[in-house]
Amino acid sequence: MISMFLLRANAGGRRRAALAAVGLALGAACYDAGKILDQDAPSRVAASDLNNPAYAQLLVNSAIGDFECAFAQYIVATGLVGDELIDAQLAQVGWDYDRRTIFPASGPYSLFTCTATQTPALYTPLSVARFDADKILKELQGWTDAQVTGRTGLIAKAAVYAGYGLELLGESMCSAAIDLGPEMTRLQLFVAAEDRFTTAITAAQAANDTLMLNAARVGRARSRRNQNKLPEARSDAILVSNNFVLNATYSATITRRENLVWTQMYRGFFSSVDPSYRGVTWQSVADPRVNVVDAALVGQDRTTPIWRPTKYAAIGSPIPIARTAEAQLIVAEADNAAGNTASAVNIINALHAKANIPPYAGGTQAEVQTQIIEERRREFFLEGQRFADIIRYNIVLQPAPGTAFPVKGGLYGPNTGIQVCFPLPDVERNNNPSITKP
Repeated sequence: MISMFLLRANAGGRRRAALAAVGLALGAACYDAGKILDQDAPSRVAASDLNNPAYAQLLVNSAIGDFECAFAQYIVATGLVGDELIDAQLAQVGWDYDRRTIFPASGPYSLFTCTATQTPALYTPLSVARFDADKILKELQGWTDAQVTGRTGLIAKAAVYAGYGLELLGESMCSAAIDLGPEMTRLQLFVAAEDRFTTAITAAQAANDTLMLNAARVGRARSRRNQNKLPEARSDAILVSNNFVLNATYSATITRRENLVWTQMYRGFFSSVDPSYRGVTWQSVADPRVNVVDAALVGQDRTTPIWRPTKYAAIGSPIPIARTAEAQLIVAEADNAAGNTASAVNIINALHAKANIPPYAGGTQAEVQTQIIEERRREFFLEGQRFADIIRYNIVLQPAPGTAFPVKGGLYGPNTGIQVCFPLPDVERNNNPSITKP
């Protein structure tokens, strides 16, 4: 029995090349292929079963498991490049994240797999998760209700996770490619994500699956917002139910099922919460959405103090993928852009009331937009949203480019001409026949 991650090698040249390169990086990525091959778990399927409708539920579960593992990796990787985390490890292989000096030949973000625990991965896990979800989605659309019990509901789930895979690729990468296709811009990835979420909405409504319907509506609102289609984004976000949350689940069973944010700061001491997220208050009242504690320890580099988030206090703590607060802040942004600042202020204050902190008094349209960005910074702390916001809102990078990188040396990037987003990795450009070579 082998995982869908290993079976993806049949999907095209880029995946074959990535697997070959991963083979050279097994030690650094803490990836034990022997253990993967020996284990029998619900997310493992035989190659002969990939096109068997009898295993449709298992295939969907496997795709969800791959996404959840990739999601935790994504949060740590983008948290380091953004402003949520700082590097505390000794190994040089991980410094480029925090230093913001990611380059196309860099191995960690492009080649490391979903079992990396010290230095996080990004492109390969996300690509695997997206491929798995899209593959089973296509199979489900070709099978019949007679072949697959609950087929419509499974279509909704597969489309939701395919959509979020594409969304995260668009939010983090400067460009990407899927299924040996041409190089895609961030906008094209958002359009593709919107398409998957539309499929999910239709299927979830037919299956009466409220959880997937809300998840798809938040996802499509997010993809539309990323395309600067705020009125359309609002039309989806306003329909999201109160108290909705879709969680990525984690456990201590195997490495790939661990909450990597916890692993980084509670066991490995590889990362620490950035100083900008320590002691966050609102009108002198501590904001519980950004509650972090001093562990009174130093990291693997023997210098960096370890600060930990309390929101992920256990190895199996769930991480929200989508929730009502995101939908509400999309509505707030759309309403404020349309001139209805009062509506935006009311939404902000509903979040403040839930967090038991004083209300926001409001301001001009520009001031309210600034406050919406700040609310997002706090509300979605270590939920995989901040890095995309840095890009979308052109937030000033701190420390500034050119500042000395502490402890380990070098300078903070990005260097001249290099964006803060992750560049298309060399392993994709060199092995995908549809992409122009340098």
